[in-house]
Amino acid sequence: MFGKIIFLIIIYLFFSMNLFAQKNNIPQELIKIKADQIIYDEKNNTYQAQGRVSLDQGKRHIEADKIMVNLNTNQAKLKGNVFFKMDQDWIKAEAAEMDLNTYQGILYQAQVFMSENHIYIKGEKIEKTGEQTYLIEHAYLTTCDGKPPAWHFTAKKVKVTLQGWATASNITFWAKSMPLVYVPYLIIPAKKERQSGFLFPYFGHSSRDGVDFTLPFFWAIKPNMDVTLYQRYLSNRGWMEGLEYRYILNETDKGFFYFDYLNDDREDIDFTWDEFSRSNKKRWWWRSKQDHILPGNIYAQIDLDLVSDQDYIREFTEGFNSYRSCRKEFLHYFNRGFRTDEAALLRESSLSLTKNWSNYSLVAEAQYTQNLDKSQDEYTLQRLPQISFLRNDSRLFHTPLFFKLDTISTYFWRLEGIKGQRIHFAPSFSLPYKNKYFKLLPRFSFFETSYFLTEKEKSRFLYETSLEAKTDLWARFSLFGNFIHHFEPSIVYTFRPRVEQSGLPKFDGLDRLPELNQITYSFTNYFFREEGGKLKELMRFYINQSCNFDKKYHPLSDLLIEWQIKPLFGVFLDAETAISPYGDGFTEANIMFGFSTKRADYFNINYQYRPGETEDLATEVFVHLIHNWSLRLYNQHSFRYKQDIEKRVSLRYTAQCWGVEFVYADIYDDTKFMVIFSLNGIGEIKGISLSGG
Repeated sequence: MFGKIIFLIIIYLFFSMNLFAQKNNIPQELIKIKADQIIYDEKNNTYQAQGRVSLDQGKRHIEADKIMVNLNTNQAKLKGNVFFKMDQDWIKAEAAEMDLNTYQGILYQAQVFMSENHIYIKGEKIEKTGEQTYLIEHAYLTTCDGKPPAWHFTAKKVKVTLQGWATASNITFWAKSMPLVYVPYLIIPAKKERQSGFLFPYFGHSSRDGVDFTLPFFWAIKPNMDVTLYQRYLSNRGWMEGLEYRYILNETDKGFFYFDYLNDDREDIDFTWDEFSRSNKKRWWWRSKQDHILPGNIYAQIDLDLVSDQDYIREFTEGFNSYRSCRKEFLHYFNRGFRTDEAALLRESSLSLTKNWSNYSLVAEAQYTQNLDKSQDEYTLQRLPQISFLRNDSRLFHTPLFFKLDTISTYFWRLEGIKGQRIHFAPSFSLPYKNKYFKLLPRFSFFETSYFLTEKEKSRFLYETSLEAKTDLWARFSLFGNFIHHFEPSIVYTFRPRVEQSGLPKFDGLDRLPELNQITYSFTNYFFREEGGKLKELMRFYINQSCNFDKKYHPLSDLLIEWQIKPLFGVFLDAETAISPYGDGFTEANIMFGFSTKRADYFNINYQYRPGETEDLATEVFVHLIHNWSLRLYNQHSFRYKQDIEKRVSLRYTAQCWGVEFVYADIYDDTKFMVIFSLNGIGEIKGISLSGG
């Protein structure tokens, strides 16, 4: 921040950019000068402009009552109503002096405004004392408009060394005209790029953890690499240490690592959200993601998610590196989050190496599944490794045939139970046909699956044939604008004979391929709005169902329905459901519905149902109240546990330059209360950029 302040002063004062341009042979824009009087003193070799003096060059503008320049000493002085402006940034001062040789100078009774962060700075004297050093006497800083501002900082003296440190003495934080906090001396970084140092702390209180305080230290190793150390104190549990390491070498090579450790003083006597008790005191969580392009254009991907016990992720839901905050970071930088949700007993980690050609791919993977149910951990299957050779569905040489190939070799390992290698070979041939009315896709596939177990070998062979017919229809209509309806019906017949498979091991669903004699139909509807020659999707509605003629009992499959409404008149919907045709209701559902108003009030509902796993209903309401107050209500109810998982009430006041939020939360029967203050324009800088950026 200090670097930009002084940079602005240098830019505006005394044509320093023009001198720089002259020295470096950079073309300059024309300078326009206006004054009531311009006098040249030949004896003293000085120029003096006085009376409503103004200078304009491009976006730069300077005003003063009087400007004097001594060409012998290269000294410049501005007096009376001094004003510098560039774009939306400006400086005001009563007087200014500058040495045009050294660019050192002084602003008297100065005010500086930086529009980027809406920051106001004042100083009785702002002086450039050296090439990289500055002094501000009786400094003042705020991001608030109005007099008096809602808050501001004052300091008796501030010394700044660019790319180094700034020291300040007698610092006071004021609310309106009332001093609240006093610090006699402070040292802070003064770098233009990311800064190492302590970040804003986190403070809270909960019934389980007691007082919760975290002080992070951020170390900016390079522009594309950093480390953050977290020291977290939980009065009912002890000290938790955290480490975060991030690097981004380029768009494809990057890695984020998070690790937390707690020697827990609290016994697991009241966490009743599962059927297991926790006996360990040493608790930790490791999660990380890495993407790299190796020599030979091999794409490497590593995902780690390992935790000490089944309660850890659900107990520590707040703070800097919770499940939700890490998931948000992973999605932003890697376009993928965790493989399982925060309540899952199975945590999945993987390493994959992928080599792609135009029509082929070779993938080598190692997948490790951590089962937090200790009684089942020794029976949990691991894929160590799995190697896949794949061919895209593409034309076979110069024939009309298309050929697709899946070859997957997997070694399944576990401490107890059947283990061994499975090789699955699945070629597929198709002969697509289309005209202007419809498309036909006949396909023939066969599957050869071989098992190499500890003591014996087994195999299975079967084939599959299918015929797909589909078409698409378009219609244009006008209703408050131009709309287009796109309709895609499809019907597929599939036949797969019955093959005896009961003697095969059962590692996953590929080991039991049921007989099929079925028809599957689907309908896809798209609705678009035509705007400026482009189509904007408004709605998508899809249904799918199958009928297996070989099933005498319940031949119909669940009815799959997907319905998406993009924000339309404030309403959105994203629903994926499976409904039993035999009166059993939803067999699986994920429904998100909501609406918002023009002033950004909103109401959201999210219903999730997976048999034997979860059935939750989450509701959220956000309302702007009067006089800058807003209210957020959130509730997540579990029908499986027959009680609320999370309840949260947030009341926030937002002013032009500050805000305060009062938060009450009850998460897994852990009551939390937090008060969060924010000062606009004053905050941590913890972004990460590409190498050299």
